[in-house]
Amino acid sequence: MFSPPTHTPIIALPALVVDLETTGLNVKTDRVIQIAALAMEGDKLLSTPRLECLVNPDMPIPASSSAIHGIHDHTVADAPGLVEMADSLQELLNDRVVVGHNIGFDIAILRHEFARLGLAWHEPAVIDIGQLLGALRPSLPDLGLETVTAFLGVTIQNRHTAMGDCMATAQAWTQLIPLLRDKEIRTLGEAQALASQRQDLTLRQAQSGWFTTPDELIETPLPKLPRIDSYVFARRLTELMSSPVRVVSAETRLREAAQTMVQYHVGALLIGEEGKVPAGIITENDLLRVTATDTMDFDSASVSEIMSSPVECMHEDEMLYRALGRMDRTGIRHLCVVNENGLPVGMVSQRDLLQHRARGSDVLNDALHAAQDTPALATAFAQVTSVATRLVSEGMAGVEVARVISTELQALTARVAQLSIERMQALGKGSPPAPWCVLVLGSGGRGESLLSADQDNALIHSGTAEDDVWFAAFGEIMADMLDAAGVPRCQGDVMVSSAQWRGSLQDWHRRIEDWLRRARPQDLLNVDIFFDLRPVAGNLDFARQLQKTAIATASTTRAFLGLMAQSVQAVAPRFSLFGRLKVDAGRINLKRDGTLPLVSFARTLALRVGSTSRATPDRLRDAVTAGRLADGDANRLIELHNRLLTHVLAQQLRDLEEGVPTGSSIEVKHLSRKQYADLIRGLKHLETMVREILSLVAS
Repeated sequence: MFSPPTHTPIIALPALVVDLETTGLNVKTDRVIQIAALAMEGDKLLSTPRLECLVNPDMPIPASSSAIHGIHDHTVADAPGLVEMADSLQELLNDRVVVGHNIGFDIAILRHEFARLGLAWHEPAVIDIGQLLGALRPSLPDLGLETVTAFLGVTIQNRHTAMGDCMATAQAWTQLIPLLRDKEIRTLGEAQALASQRQDLTLRQAQSGWFTTPDELIETPLPKLPRIDSYVFARRLTELMSSPVRVVSAETRLREAAQTMVQYHVGALLIGEEGKVPAGIITENDLLRVTATDTMDFDSASVSEIMSSPVECMHEDEMLYRALGRMDRTGIRHLCVVNENGLPVGMVSQRDLLQHRARGSDVLNDALHAAQDTPALATAFAQVTSVATRLVSEGMAGVEVARVISTELQALTARVAQLSIERMQALGKGSPPAPWCVLVLGSGGRGESLLSADQDNALIHSGTAEDDVWFAAFGEIMADMLDAAGVPRCQGDVMVSSAQWRGSLQDWHRRIEDWLRRARPQDLLNVDIFFDLRPVAGNLDFARQLQKTAIATASTTRAFLGLMAQSVQAVAPRFSLFGRLKVDAGRINLKRDGTLPLVSFARTLALRVGSTSRATPDRLRDAVTAGRLADGDANRLIELHNRLLTHVLAQQLRDLEEGVPTGSSIEVKHLSRKQYADLIRGLKHLETMVREILSLVAS
């Protein structure tokens, strides 16, 4: 039996709301006499599964207890014992968080009951709505169910019946979720950490024996997760695709198509014209189907009669795991690989990928592409943390895991853009007034995002100033949807919802011109974010044209490059008087004193040499090729960049487990002496390189 991981988003949290009626309040000796349980997904109450039943406690029910809940000995005389429903209850608990009011009492009762009956028990994750509200509103006079529900606007019906209290608790939880989001509490772990702040309540529960473990308790061991195939998370389609693609015209006869497949040892042919977007695809399975049904003449029927259209395509730069996910979701066996112009450059098939299969939980299964609402987006995006955890445990480097996280952030943003258009249409706002393109900026664009990314995005369109009203509303929907799905709004307002981060191609050209000409501190910050752009949805050519022009202009604007170099020097790594790293509350800020100066250094050199690369390692290699950086220096910086990402990612995973907000600071105590020494050496070298950047960008 599993409980959801602590990084599970509350908006899509699988929960089981539970309430018990018992013979009394002693968790060690009293028994269950009534159970109610309701399943929920986020704030939605599900019609199934649910449970409501009386339980024979095999002991007399005290009159004082019966006076409260109205259940007497004769009421439960013919009811089943707990042992008869234990399996059903365990099945309900599996993969869910238990939500309740004073839920620690209910769990303690069950824990002791299972031990008494000799049944295996696995402690579930829990959320106590009373403790949560008490942490959010410490001034409440008490945290009884009546007070909690009244504060949240919920009316209790059939008080002191298991189902009545259970239903009230479920409704209260629904009202609590938006209050938690307002306080930036987004995950199960963060909610549990917030509830634990009411240590007075925890102490009172401990004194009541709610946390005691019976000596005879049989704990169910957690099953081990299968190993993950890290290969598929580290390779791109261009590395595995078969090329060139084989294309035949729509008039080609089936027999000729079959002969072409045999001749070139391929399992699929594209239908259309060479050098153009394919009109369809025909596979060996299509030909086998025709043969088996004997419905067509191979010498007279054409491929256009049985081809599939449109052709499922993915960009050559996509990661291999995304192709696996797409194939699993759509049930296809062949995938067309296209270049940035949408033209075929290769094919991948299940046969090609067979030796690298990573099914089920091993693959991020393309759920983002199919998500239809915010909870589905949140659930799909939360898989990223689970996969990152397993990739780290397999020893994958931080830079490679960051690429996976960034790929999913880009996919999430693209899907949100599509859903936002549908939402605009549903609201009667109509379709986009002009062609458009959504960009992911900053670390997400570079492919270097970790688990604390916020929204850095922008929009280009080909419309007029009047069209901005539509795109402004579109941007607001995007921002709300991304925020709810687990990517918080950008504190610096770098989002499509902000007027300065959307506009026509002409607007963007003017903006970039102004940034390069004025080079104010804010302009330099904008350049830092903008030049990492990656188009993810809409007309991608807009972004490619803009990026090409912007880089060409920046690379020849020497005064601007000089100011950028000076700004890089201003964020050089900091050290204490004795050459140690700056520590605050036991943590080192590896963004301020590591990735920020390193990424800025690489970006400045890349602009100087006109590089169109986005990733920091690629930019450093381009600087070497252009003769602006020594190969040895670049390799040391690339190694440092990987080390920094690896340390920060490991800390973020620890923080998520503990419900601590993630960031870029790491606890010193988790570094070995060697790791600390390597970090200092790497950052000292970075400091030296940063000090020399003015000479590196000079003509």
